[in-house]
Amino acid sequence: MPILYNARRQHKEAEERFNARYCELDTLLQEADFVCLILPLTDETHHLMGKAQFEKMKKSAIFINAGRGPVVDEQALIAALKNGEIHAAGLDVFEQEPLPASSELLKLPNVVALPHIGSATHETRYNMAACAVDNLIDALQGKVDKNCVNPQAKP
Repeated sequence: MPILYNARRQHKEAEERFNARYCELDTLLQEADFVCLILPLTDETHHLMGKAQFEKMKKSAIFINAGRGPVVDEQALIAALKNGEIHAAGLDVFEQEPLPASSELLKLPNVVALPHIGSATHETRYNMAACAVDNLIDALQGKVDKNCVNPQAKP
């Protein structure tokens, strides 16, 4: 299948390895059958996907959000799903977590919702635990170079 992607910069290795094509977000939204959103939440990405973006998508498109909930305007997504602007959605993250049981997303037949478990594979959880142990051992030995969130506090 053709693979389109949008990012802050082009990824030549992905283009060569997967025959992926970099394009502007509007082009991706207009051409893609599946739109997979996997990005961090920043001031720039908050509500990146809203009414205007869903209107650009194919009526047959499936939207997937495995990044961060607030990058999507959920009310705009709900409207797009109800109005047939897009076909369906698969969601692992939500604007408000945990997702309230009263959310309209849970009532729509064209939505698959997961409880933010995209990273719950055995391999990922094992690697996360191993990394935590390695970090603890390093810290006890006075080495805090890897995965340090506050390097300014290093002794």
